[in-house]
Amino acid sequence: MRDKRAIYSSVLLVAGVLAILLIVGSVFESGPSEAASEANRSPTTTTTTEAPPEGVVIVELRNGSFAPANLKLDIDVAWIVRWINSDPRDVILFDRSSDKMFNVPLPANGGTFEWDYSQLDPAIWRYSAEIGRQLIPGQIDTRPDQ
Repeated sequence: MRDKRAIYSSVLLVAGVLAILLIVGSVFESGPSEAASEANRSPTTTTTTEAPPEGVVIVELRNGSFAPANLKLDIDVAWIVRWINSDPRDVILFDRSSDKMFNVPLPANGGTFEWDYSQLDPAIWRYSAEIGRQLIPGQIDTRPDQ
């Protein structure tokens, strides 16, 4: 009698868990929103898959570091650097040269900032992102190949 009761309880437990999973799964179904369906147009691409505009190079802050951290910038090909903060934390992005050319907030999860290096003398330009008391270094080399 006990064995039948244990089997019956196990079957009820499995059936209950499956029912709950089906209900939760139907609530969180995947797919486009109603507004997207009604608009009846193709989805746009995200900035991570879309090529940057001509003359722009992307530097991404993710997982607490820049990618690329050391950028060789050929001014004849690209002269603008766009930083994108893909980190979940807000940062302050600043130039570390003696001129202190920029010091800007870079909001979390997609904040951007652009700087044009075409009018500056060829050099190694260092910058950092500040997250609390942590500094994340990066550099851009605009010197022609030697």
